[in-house]
Amino acid sequence: MTDAPRVPPSAPPAPRSKRRNAVLALYDSPLYRDWAFWMTVGWGLITAVAIPSGDQPSSLPVWLDTLLAVLTFVILFGVFPTWIRLLIRRWLARRRRRSPQSFVGTPPSSGGGAAASSAQRLTSPVVLPPPPSGAETATRQPPAAQTPSPRQHRGPSQPHPQQSVPLTKDGTEPLSSSSVLADARRMMPHPVARAIRTLQQANTSKEQYEAVLDAAEILAISASVTAAAVLQGKIAGSVEIDESGRRSLATLRSALLTPGGATFGTWTNWLEGLRLFAAGHPNAVPGLPQALYGDAHATDLVDHLNALRTERNRAAHGDRPQSAGESTLRVTEIRPHLEQALTKATFLTQLPWLLTISCSYQPKSHTFDVVAHDVMGDHPDFERREFTWPNPVANDVFYILSPEGPVSLSPFVASLFCPQCQQMEVCYATRTGKKTGPAVLKSFARGHTVHSADLGDEIRSLPAHRPGTAR
Repeated sequence: MTDAPRVPPSAPPAPRSKRRNAVLALYDSPLYRDWAFWMTVGWGLITAVAIPSGDQPSSLPVWLDTLLAVLTFVILFGVFPTWIRLLIRRWLARRRRRSPQSFVGTPPSSGGGAAASSAQRLTSPVVLPPPPSGAETATRQPPAAQTPSPRQHRGPSQPHPQQSVPLTKDGTEPLSSSSVLADARRMMPHPVARAIRTLQQANTSKEQYEAVLDAAEILAISASVTAAAVLQGKIAGSVEIDESGRRSLATLRSALLTPGGATFGTWTNWLEGLRLFAAGHPNAVPGLPQALYGDAHATDLVDHLNALRTERNRAAHGDRPQSAGESTLRVTEIRPHLEQALTKATFLTQLPWLLTISCSYQPKSHTFDVVAHDVMGDHPDFERREFTWPNPVANDVFYILSPEGPVSLSPFVASLFCPQCQQMEVCYATRTGKKTGPAVLKSFARGHTVHSADLGDEIRSLPAHRPGTAR
C-alpha cells in the first residue's frame, strides 16, 4: 500500500447508497432514484389533470370522482407493477440462495483490496469422498482433530434448520470471550463499547450479524467525530494546519448540510480524506496516522470499515441472511474486519470522552475546578472525575481530553433528551438546513431522532469551502 490518498481530502461525500424496498416495502430509497416511484406519481398526476377536464357526466362531485380515479389508476398502474417487481426480486434472491456456494473469507492482511474482496463468494460444487470399504473402516484409526483455517468456512457438523449455528473464532473462542472485544468494551468511548456489549450478548446468529454491522458504523462515526473535534481545536494554530484543517472540516460541513445527511459511507470517505492531513501533520491527532496507514502486513482502519460497509449495503439491497446458517457464515466473514478495525482505532483510547457536570472558578489559583463523567467503557453509569484546568468549559457538553487539554465535541456529539426514550441520550449529528433550521441528531443507542436548534447554527458556523478552492 502506498501513502498516496485514493480520494482527495477535499472531495465531497459519496452519494447515498440505493436501498431496495426500503420505503413501504415497495419502493427503493432514496425515492428520486426509483423509476417505479416516478411511474406511480406520474399516473396520479395524469389522472388528477385528465378527470376534471373531461366531458363525461357523473353523478358524483368532481373532487370525489377525481379522487377515486386517482386511487384506481395509482393502484393499478403504479402500486401493482411495483408489487410484481418485489415478488420477482424475492424469487431471484431465493434462487441465488439455493445455488451451492463455498464461502471463502479474505484475511485482513490481504492489502488494499480487502474491502472489495470481503463481499465476494466463490461458487464451487460440493465433492464428497467415496465411502470407505468394510476392511478400511475396521482398521482405520480416527484422524487427529484439526483446527480449520480462521479465514475459511467450517460448516456445522449437525445442521438443524431451527437452531442457530454456534460462532467461534479459530474454532475455539466464541464472541462472548473475545479478548479484542473485551478490551473494546473496557477502553473505547461509550457508544462503541455499548455496541460491542450488544454484540457479545446477542443470542442468535441473525442478531450477531446485525450487531456487527451496527458496531462498525458506530465505530466509523466515533472515529470521525473524534478526529473532527481535535481538528476543530487545531485550526487556530499554524497557517498550514489551519488551511488543511479547514478544507477537511468544510467537507464534513457540506455532508451535514445535504438533505440526505451523513451516512456510513460519509464517515468512511471523510476518514479516508484525512490520510493526506495525517501524513503531513502526524502529531495533530495522536495515533491517527497509524490508524489510517497500513503496511505490508496489515490493512488500515478505512479498508476494514469499507469492507463492513460493503456488507451493510449488500444487506440493505435485499441480500440479507435468510437463515441462521447463512447468518453464521456472514459473521464468520466480517468479524475479522471488525476486530482489526477496533485494533487499528486504538487512538480513541488515547482521547477519552468526557461529559462535563460542573465548572467553578477558583480566585486564588485563577483556575477552574471541573467535575465530569468519564464516558468510556460499556457501563451506563459513568465514573466521575475531577480536573483543574486553566480555562472554563461549558456544562453538559462532551469534551475530548487531548494532550493539550479539553477539546469540545460539539456540534458533532451532544447529550440530548430523547422524547421517545424519555431520558438523556448520547447523540451524533446527521444533517441540518443550509441556511436555517435545527440540527437533526440520532442517538447512538437506538437511532432515535432528536432536534436541536443551537447545534444547527453551530454546524453552519463550521469552516466552509472558500470561493475558488477545489472541493
